Amino acid sequence: MIPTVVQVYAQQNYLIVQFDDGKIVRWDASALRQIGGVFTKLQDDRVFVEELTVLNGSVAWSRDFDPDHCIDLDPLRLYTEGEIINVTKEPDSE
Repeated sequence: MIPTVVQVYAQQNYLIVQFDDGKIVRWDASALRQIGGVFTKLQDDRVFVEELTVLNGSVAWSRDFDPDHCIDLDPLRLYTEGEIINVTKEPDSE
C-alpha cells in the first residue's frame, strides 16, 4: 500500500508530513533544495513555503494545482525516510 499524504507544512528546511494512517514525519529537504534541475526553484524560501501543498496524495509545489505544472515527491520515500514525530494509535478495544 502506498501511503497518502493528507497534510504538509514547511519548517525551515524540513517538511512536516501527515499521512492517512496518522503517521507524522519530519523530512529533511535541505539536500533536495540544493540539487538543482527541476528543484532549483525550491531554493527560493518563498516558493518553498508558499507553493507547498498536497496534490493527488503527495507533497507538491504548485501555483495552479495542475499536476502537469508541479514538482512532487514520492510519498513512500517520505514515509520510510522521514523521522517519525508521532504515530496515531487506535484506542484499545475492550
